[in-house]
Amino acid sequence: MAREIELKLALAPADTAALRASPALASAKPSVEDLLAIYFDSPRRELAQSHMALRLRRHGRQWLQTLKAGRSGTGGMHDRSEWEFKRPGPSVDLSLFADTPLAGLADAGGLHERLAEVFRVESRRTTWRIEPIAGTLLEAVLDEGRVVAKGRAEDICEVEVETLEGEPATAFDLVARLLETVTLRPSAVTKAERGYRLAQRRRWAPAKAGDVALDPGCTLPAAARAVVAAGLGQLQANEAGLLETGDPEFVHQARVALRRMRSALRIFRDPIGRERAQAWRDELGDLGNHLGAARDWDVVGTQTLPPVLAAFGDEKLRRQMMLRVAHRRRREREGAREAIRSRRYAAVVLEISRWIALDEPEPPGAEAVSLPDFAARAVRKRHKQLLADAANLESLAAPERHQVRIDAKRLRYGVDALAALFPGKRVDSYLDALAALQEALGRGNDAVAAGRLAAELDPPEPLAAFARGWFAANAAGDPMVYKGLLEGLEGAPRFWRHASK
Repeated sequence: MAREIELKLALAPADTAALRASPALASAKPSVEDLLAIYFDSPRRELAQSHMALRLRRHGRQWLQTLKAGRSGTGGMHDRSEWEFKRPGPSVDLSLFADTPLAGLADAGGLHERLAEVFRVESRRTTWRIEPIAGTLLEAVLDEGRVVAKGRAEDICEVEVETLEGEPATAFDLVARLLETVTLRPSAVTKAERGYRLAQRRRWAPAKAGDVALDPGCTLPAAARAVVAAGLGQLQANEAGLLETGDPEFVHQARVALRRMRSALRIFRDPIGRERAQAWRDELGDLGNHLGAARDWDVVGTQTLPPVLAAFGDEKLRRQMMLRVAHRRRREREGAREAIRSRRYAAVVLEISRWIALDEPEPPGAEAVSLPDFAARAVRKRHKQLLADAANLESLAAPERHQVRIDAKRLRYGVDALAALFPGKRVDSYLDALAALQEALGRGNDAVAAGRLAAELDPPEPLAAFARGWFAANAAGDPMVYKGLLEGLEGAPRFWRHASK
């Protein structure tokens, strides 16, 4: 068995010339070969469901049979187990995998009878082998080609960098040098994932946040890595859909993921290192601004403005205004796409990925405290901040209510991230009360944002006045509703007093 640790990066076909001319690769003479890889699975997709991939690959006249196992890809870093054997021809011999996870599948003895081709990858591979220092050997490959399944095809253009000898950190160093002259985007999507999606005729699906598995006994840096990695994983799981489709849910979920990441960087700033955590928050803020603008216009176009235009009753004007909204939505979405494709975003993702993947000593002055105590203190602090800012909530002006909403979001992201350390039912009750308050405040905030953005559409004055009145009424909300929701939160169980030990 070998452990495959590689960085995968997406590359625009127009940028392949810049890659080949990169000073970072100048010390190596590239080799070029045409590859054919055939991927197999059962009709029930037993391998894919177990996070395994089985392929035959032809290198010239040589055939290689390979099994990969493991689930990774956060930040473009793929860390998997790999078993590879030479074959005399294009045939699979599963007996060679007797000491692998494949042998543990149900009815593994009959798996060979159920195997069939699922998809294939046809590519031209350019390979550079680089020795930056003695004892270190890196391999950088450029794959250009396509994935083919059931008459459907998807082009691929990607770079993989792997440390063959030496420390894995050297792969990050090489990619950082490449980024100085080439626009690359860390990618969590493997060729196998593309192939299965094509074979099953699945579209990209928006990815929501999942639970974060935390052990009460783990260190604060380990917990920080797990929580930040979960946010980064969700963000990257929505990138392809955001780049390739017009579904607004990808923008929404990418924005949620980014906010969760930035919240985690704030909560764990001491275990991470305050200066580094703040630098990452600042760098991610640029993408956050673009996602925020795109999301605001999506909400205006799908939720807040249509009922106003319908109530105003001028059909011709409604169509004109919705065309202007559509134009702004496209413009802001493209701004978010450009931010995701940018070298700036790639650089910060790789820095965070490097920190997630590689063990580092704790920063100087790190506090010696258990994870449950740290979590309880973090949640308690945010809870108190929310209640302090929400005092007399029913009489607060819009800017102050917006701050309360920010407090509620930060608290909710923190509770979600640390929920595994607390009793589930108590956490659920608290989150229900918090979500109700956040939703009510969100409706008011959406109305405030809609009023501001509607004015940018330059509507005729009769409509502008009508919209101002409509949004002002909705922005104020119901003071008694706010009061009741806040009382519900104040009465919710203080679950952090029962952290797991």
